[in-house]
Amino acid sequence: MLELFVWDAAFGLPSIDAECLATIAYLCKTAPASSWRLVPSNDPSLSPASHFPALNHDGVWTSGFDNIISYLTSHGLVTPLDADLTARQKADSKAFKSFIATRTAPLLDLSLYVSAGNWSATTRPAYSKILHFPLTWTLPPLIRHEALQRTEHLGLAELDTDFDPNAGLHLSTGRESLPESFRRHLPVVGKKTVREEMTPEQATAIRLFSLAETGLELLEELLAEHDGYLLRPQLSSVDCFAFGYLALMLDAPVPRAFLKEWIGDKAPRIQAFVASMKSQCFSSPGQLPVPSPQNGSFPGAVGQMLDTCVLNAPGIGEHYATEKRHRREQGITGVDGRALMLAVSVMVTGVAMGYGFMYYKAMPPFGARVQTWRAARGGTGLSQFGDLGFMLNSALGAQSSPMANAGNAPAGRLAEMDSDVD
Repeated sequence: MLELFVWDAAFGLPSIDAECLATIAYLCKTAPASSWRLVPSNDPSLSPASHFPALNHDGVWTSGFDNIISYLTSHGLVTPLDADLTARQKADSKAFKSFIATRTAPLLDLSLYVSAGNWSATTRPAYSKILHFPLTWTLPPLIRHEALQRTEHLGLAELDTDFDPNAGLHLSTGRESLPESFRRHLPVVGKKTVREEMTPEQATAIRLFSLAETGLELLEELLAEHDGYLLRPQLSSVDCFAFGYLALMLDAPVPRAFLKEWIGDKAPRIQAFVASMKSQCFSSPGQLPVPSPQNGSFPGAVGQMLDTCVLNAPGIGEHYATEKRHRREQGITGVDGRALMLAVSVMVTGVAMGYGFMYYKAMPPFGARVQTWRAARGGTGLSQFGDLGFMLNSALGAQSSPMANAGNAPAGRLAEMDSDVD
């Protein structure tokens, strides 16, 4: 029995992740539903690579769309879609997958994750529904941060200005959605300019239109050339790969649906292709096995949250991931020497750094232009209450130094002298 671990369902689709959707579609078309099991999960650490989709076959784990297809084909576990491709078609398939990964996939990142309006209204609530507390605090921000890094080269960071306190955040933002009792207490700001009235997507409409045209127009042309498919007049693996991204573009109910609008106006064949794939893979009885979700628990969610925090900690995250992968591949359970040495090294390094920091903070300010020396004051009367008490004690007639009566020390005299200190 093959077990396919994927991110959980969302937006009426079997998974919220495009690559997971592509893998599900491939298995639906190449393997009977009785030979594999769909396992929606939200813990990528189950896979040694900490990545979904992940295939588990008798304890052997494989992650990623291409790696899973290669494993299934090499072991004869499915009826491959690309078995009869010519050499040129195989080369075109690799080129089209690369194009989708570099030109089409970033469009989905911009729509679901980078756009602050879509993220707060649609994507973040979807993750909140499929994740257990307290994972809702850690995983969604990390997933969005990865999407922001993947699209940084596009130069569209202004799509996130809704949450930027220095740009785009006003007291009147979204006031229409607030209760009337709240709106009465909000100050009325001045009239906004046309630029301020625009959403970030409207302000960057020309750039977004250009990116959508670059990433989707070629797919529309290929579908027209090959009777509804990308590579040839019948289904291939590249069609499944493209389907995962295109289905989320069309089915995610985002409020700022610039991709869905572009496809509706410019790419009718993409719409027909997605509808056909959904009908073939997800609508026909018996095509998709009944999902077997894992029952999460609060302790498990806490453990996963700590695991995620350590994996993303600067400095030790990479070493932790390497050690974790090594233990999973070697089948090591419990605490072994390498793991114990790593834990002790991290603990000793942390203690040494903490001690060094505290010692540094306690050192005198070497090199300061002004050095202030304060003598310890004690004694009786009002002088024990600090500088103010010492002045009051002197004003009330004290004629001796506050140190004069400390312990059994002999009384001294007050001496006044003028001196010039250069």
